[in-house]
Amino acid sequence: MRILILSDAHGNSESLRTILEKESYDAVWFLGDITDYGPHPEEVLDILRELKPEVWVTGNHDYANAFGVDCHCGQKTHELSVYTREHITQKKLSKDDLIFLRTLPLYEEKDVDGSKFYFVHACPENPLYGYMFDFDPNCMRNDLGRKIDASTLIYGHTHFPRNGTLDGYRYFNPGSAGQPRDGDARAAYGIYDGEFHLKRIKYDVDKVVKELDKLSLLPEHRELLVRILRSGKI
Repeated sequence: MRILILSDAHGNSESLRTILEKESYDAVWFLGDITDYGPHPEEVLDILRELKPEVWVTGNHDYANAFGVDCHCGQKTHELSVYTREHITQKKLSKDDLIFLRTLPLYEEKDVDGSKFYFVHACPENPLYGYMFDFDPNCMRNDLGRKIDASTLIYGHTHFPRNGTLDGYRYFNPGSAGQPRDGDARAAYGIYDGEFHLKRIKYDVDKVVKELDKLSLLPEHRELLVRILRSGKI
């Protein structure tokens, strides 16, 4: 069984399609954030619905769109997030799409290869908003403070890939499929085949920029989006 692990597609259907066309897989786990920043959140949602991921949790941007709340994302991208939510995502997604986003869970638990896996967008203690660039065992608690009975954590949110073990836990973050921010502009994703593998793939960034330019965005927001896509940095 070869499982494709995806997170933080952020409206970038071009990078998502490239991953799906080039990679072999039997099933998909998706860790949230279909929406905001990229030009085609509706296409990303349609692709994922067709894929029918075995695991699919909501992200802070998906939750913000679904329920009309703030995304509580990082200060450097907060203004850009709000702008693209109002001028791209909310215009592209239908009412039915938003209703669907409300059905996505905050976390999932699954027995895999004899171990308990915990899937969440951010960290278990703060499942939508907790940034965990480096794994912290203290985060392996639910919002009531109870320790989570799982040996493996699969998460996203930071846009920085991570793969390791610490204090008896395995942890894996595939990075961002649609908007990497770790200095590598290639789309990031993961594979699980009994072991975890971090993967990168080049996609047509110019095509995404052309799609953004069709949206008549304010120049300062357009320039920041393009810079992130081309450099893989905020």
